[in-house]
Amino acid sequence: MSNEKESSSTELKIFEAARDVFQSKGLEGARMQEIADKADINKSMLHYYYRSKEKLFEKVYELSIIKLMPQVASLLNEEMPLDVKLRKFSMKYLELVKANPDIPLFVIHEMNKNPGRLKKFIAKEIGKRVQPFLDQLKEEREKGNTVNLPPEQIFVNIMAMLVFPFLGRPVLQVIFDMDEEAFSQFIAVREAFMPDYLVSMVMKNPS
Repeated sequence: MSNEKESSSTELKIFEAARDVFQSKGLEGARMQEIADKADINKSMLHYYYRSKEKLFEKVYELSIIKLMPQVASLLNEEMPLDVKLRKFSMKYLELVKANPDIPLFVIHEMNKNPGRLKKFIAKEIGKRVQPFLDQLKEEREKGNTVNLPPEQIFVNIMAMLVFPFLGRPVLQVIFDMDEEAFSQFIAVREAFMPDYLVSMVMKNPS
């Protein structure tokens, strides 16, 4: 039992170290020695758990996406009034990304380099959860309850409002002269108004 706990602890240290290095430097810029040093193990031990940098990266990438996407996407598949869903989705997304601010940029950066890595996962885990939301938007539009835009356009607008501040953080920090603390305050302000703002952006007569 002791050996199992030690192995689990070592693997967790490797994962956390690899996540930090990959998110800051990407697959190409990361070095196994740096990951080993950060995990406080030798390089031989690292290779015992993961024989290649690519295998370790795939594990980190997969778990990073799993940590973020399905949790927020599942909300879109729940049965609830549209205005309630928009508010809950906004709050949940911002809560998760604020706790993991480097994940969106990390995922997009690596997806641009290797689109196939994410394509299968999105098709399997995300697409099936988004479609019911698109159907709900279409139904509410036909009833005259939403702005007169195709569901896909509304969905993209929603995601842009939520995702862009994190993807554009380096640029926004320069434009608005924000350090990390100021950026955190900036996100806190968005957390406060975004749920109602999304509802007013999508619904004709928001409640």
